Amino acid sequence: MTSNMKRIITGVIAIPLLIAIIVLLPQYNYLCFALLVLVVSIIGSYELHNILSKHVTGKLLFPPYLGSIQIIATYIQYAFYPFYNLTLYSLIGLIFIALAMEIKKGEVDNFKASIERISYTVLQIVYPNTFAIFFIKFCFLDNAWLYLLIFFALVFGSDTFAYFIGKLLGKNNKGIVKVSPNKSVAGFIAALVFPAIIGCLCGVFIKAFEVDGYLGFFLGLSTAAAAAIGDLVESVLKRSANMKDSGKIIPGRGGMLDSIDSLLFGAPVFIAFMHFMQYVA
Repeated sequence: MTSNMKRIITGVIAIPLLIAIIVLLPQYNYLCFALLVLVVSIIGSYELHNILSKHVTGKLLFPPYLGSIQIIATYIQYAFYPFYNLTLYSLIGLIFIALAMEIKKGEVDNFKASIERISYTVLQIVYPNTFAIFFIKFCFLDNAWLYLLIFFALVFGSDTFAYFIGKLLGKNNKGIVKVSPNKSVAGFIAALVFPAIIGCLCGVFIKAFEVDGYLGFFLGLSTAAAAAIGDLVESVLKRSANMKDSGKIIPGRGGMLDSIDSLLFGAPVFIAFMHFMQYVA
C-alpha cells in the first residue's frame, strides 16, 4: 500500500472520529476532547524528546510527560478557578524544576553543557504542550463545537489544498524554502487562499460564527499562515536531527508531531482572533 493511500485511509478514519468526539461528547466542557488533546500532547512530547536526544550533550532527565501538566492546569483553571492563572503557574513551575535539576546534572561535565540542556528542556516543556493549551481554551468558548470544526476545516483544508495543488501545479516551482524543498509556490498559495475563502464563506453563511465575511477571510488567511509556519518549524527540528518523520505512530503521515504541527501553530492565532472579536464586540 502506498504512502498516499495510507494517508487517505488515516484521514477517512480520523476526521469523522474527531468530529464525533467534538459534536457528540460536549459534556463537562468537552472533557473527552480535552483528554484527547492531553494524550496527543504526551505522545508528541516523547517524539520531541527523541529528536532532541540526538543532539544534547549527556541525557535529558526531564520526563517528557511532565510538560502536559500545563494542559491539565488550563482545564482546571477554566472549569473551576478562572481567577487563578494556573496555566502560567504550571509553566513557571515546570521551568523552575528544569532549572533546578541542572544544579546536580551539570556536575557531570562541570556545567559545560548546562545552557544546552536547559534550552532543550525548556523547548520540550513548551512544544507541544504550551501550544496545546489553546485547544483547551476552545472548550470554554460559547459554541465551542462550531469554532473547533471551523478551525479544523481551515487547517485541514490548508494542508489538503496545498498538497493536491502542489502535486498538480507545483512541479516547476518547488524549493520555495530550503528546509522543505518539496514545498512549491503553487502549494503555498493554495494553502493560504483556500482557507481564506472557507473563512469568508463561514462568516457569510454561519450566523452563529459571529464573524462577517471580511473578518472571516482574514481569520482563515492568518490561521493558514500560522499553520504553514508550524509545518516548517517541524521540518527544521527533523532536519536538525536528520530524521524524515518525528515517529511512526500515524500510518501515512509519520509521527504525532508530523500530524499536529500545523494545528499547534494555528490554534493560538485563531483563539487570539476570537478573543479580540469578543473584546471589541
